[in-house]
Amino acid sequence: MAYLDIHNLQAVFLDDEALRIRRLKRRPCGALNITSGRIVACDPLVQPEREPFVRTVDGRGAFAVEVLTDGRHALAVLWLRERGGLRVADLRWELALLEGQSADDLGDEEFYGYPVDAGVGCFMDAHGAQAMAEREARENAKPGYNSYYDDVLGGELDSGDITNHYPLGDGSANNVMIFGAGWGDGTYPSFWALDPLGEPVALVTDFMTIAGGDARSEDEKRGEAYKASLSAEKLAALEALGAAAVRGDASAVQSVLEAGIAGPNEIIPSIGETALMSAIRMNRLDALRVLLGTGPCPDMPVELGIEGKAETYLAFARWLKKPRVPGLVELLEKSGAAENGPSAGTRI
Repeated sequence: MAYLDIHNLQAVFLDDEALRIRRLKRRPCGALNITSGRIVACDPLVQPEREPFVRTVDGRGAFAVEVLTDGRHALAVLWLRERGGLRVADLRWELALLEGQSADDLGDEEFYGYPVDAGVGCFMDAHGAQAMAEREARENAKPGYNSYYDDVLGGELDSGDITNHYPLGDGSANNVMIFGAGWGDGTYPSFWALDPLGEPVALVTDFMTIAGGDARSEDEKRGEAYKASLSAEKLAALEALGAAAVRGDASAVQSVLEAGIAGPNEIIPSIGETALMSAIRMNRLDALRVLLGTGPCPDMPVELGIEGKAETYLAFARWLKKPRVPGLVELLEKSGAAENGPSAGTRI
């Protein structure tokens, strides 16, 4: 099946809070003037003459453009209808094609897209492309002309990675909505969102910097799911235990442990490690002694291990660059902390 990350595309319909959870933000770009109904998506500095998509739109006027970003632009969307009036479940998605292209010719994970070689993409009406060509011809006639970027766009793009460019000047009929293109150079597909009658309601370019409509790493998603699984009481106890371990406050560690809510080998969401790991990392011998108690040292949670370097608490203590205080490694050894073999590296 041809490439289609439907969850990426559907992310453009999420509200701001849902986007925040997924580490994404919505950035308005401005409004694109549609005067012919024939839409072009391209790198305007490399291929401004690119043909418009086969599918046309009926609407004329100014239509909102925005990008979803996680630091890099992940998705760019041209809204042909108001987002708030659309139901995701009612829509189907179709690869945006040029004349002569057919989705039936694509293999698994293949797509048609536009090439980027100047680090930017755009949406424009076909009349906007004509306006760019007219402006370039005009500039090219001037002595010392270098390029459209150097002589026309440079100042606009230097101020940020989004610009609402009017080739023939402010107030003219057509503009080009330009934005940074994902990772930069590459090839990126665009998709139409179609209503039940087959009419386009949005055009989305997927810059393929994220997958599944989520900019979080798998570790981040697991960590947030773990935090959500904790009761407020449990979370507060874990945070208090972690803070006490970091400070080396053995009395506070003892008090939290005696409450029986938080354990020394449970991951603390805010710091992403256990109280045992914090005490070892911060060289808190007295706190570590209380955390270990009289029982054997537990196994380090698998997700905290550093593969090939430190997969147990004892190996972690030996791996850390700063020497441990006298007695700390010996305490771990006496507690029965598992070995991990010789250290394969040193923490920088």
